[in-house]
Amino acid sequence: MKINQIVLVVALSIVAAYATVTLAGKPSAVSALVKETRIDQVKRTGVLRCGYTTWPPFIIKDPNTGKMSGVNYDVVEEMGRQLKLKIEWTAEVASGQMLSDLALNRYDMICTLFGLTPGRSRETSFTIPFVYLPVNMYVRQDDTRFDQDPQLANKPEVNLAVLDGEFSSIGANENFPNSTKVSVPQLSTAADLFMTVATKKADAVLQDPFVFEEYNKGNPGVLRPAGNKTFRVIATGMPIPANEPAYKDMLDTTIAYLEDSGFIDRVLKKYEGEIKYVRPAKNFAE
Repeated sequence: MKINQIVLVVALSIVAAYATVTLAGKPSAVSALVKETRIDQVKRTGVLRCGYTTWPPFIIKDPNTGKMSGVNYDVVEEMGRQLKLKIEWTAEVASGQMLSDLALNRYDMICTLFGLTPGRSRETSFTIPFVYLPVNMYVRQDDTRFDQDPQLANKPEVNLAVLDGEFSSIGANENFPNSTKVSVPQLSTAADLFMTVATKKADAVLQDPFVFEEYNKGNPGVLRPAGNKTFRVIATGMPIPANEPAYKDMLDTTIAYLEDSGFIDRVLKKYEGEIKYVRPAKNFAE
C-alpha cells in the first residue's frame, strides 16, 4: 500500500472515531433523526390528548361549570384508565379543522365520533366502531314534501342545513348534490343545525336521531323526521393519526376489550332515551 493511501486510511479512521464519540455523547443528535411514533409519545408522556367538539349525547359540556360527560367522554376516560394514561381534554375544535390539527400533532385522538367515509380515510385512520348511527332527514312539522321520497330534496330550490366537515355536509353533498347548502358557523352544534331549519333558513337537515332527541327535549313539536324510514346507517369511529399501526392496534384492542366486558353497553344504556343505539355485531356466539 502506498504511503499516501495509508495516510488517507488513518485520517478517515480518526474522523470516524471522533464522530462516533461525539454522537455517543449527544444522543439527541441521533434521536432527532428518528421521528417519535405516537404510541411512543403517549407512553413517554403518560398523557393522551383529546381534541373534541361538543355534540350531545356523545360529548356534553356544562356551559356553566365546564364539566364534561357523554358516551364518548365515559368511554375514552375508561380507555385511559385501562391503558394507565391520563386523558387530557386539550381543545374544543371546529369539525372542519380537526383532521388537519390531528396531523399536526396538536392532539392524539379526536374523541368525538366521526362517520367513517372514504374521503376522511384519505386523511386519517379511525378506531374500530363501537356504535353505528342511523341518519334521518329532519324537517319542520308542517312540511310533508319529502315524506314519500327524500330524493325530492335534490333540487336547487331546496335548502339543506350543513356544518362543514360533519356528516350533515358530507351526506348532503353526496346524496343531494343539486340542493342548495346553507352552512352554519364552525363550532356550531347539532342544535344550531336544527334551529336553522326551525327558523326557515333551511328546509331540512341530515342528522342522527340521538342528537335530534336531545334537541327535541327543549323544542318539542318543532321538527320531525321526514317519512318513517331511516335514510342510511353509518359506522362511526374516533379519528387517529394515519400510518400509526401500533397506536391504532392499542386503541382498537382497548375498545374491543371494553365491548366484551360489557362496559360500552352499560355506557350506551346510560345515555339512551326512547331511541336505542345500534351496536356492532358481537364477535362470538351467545
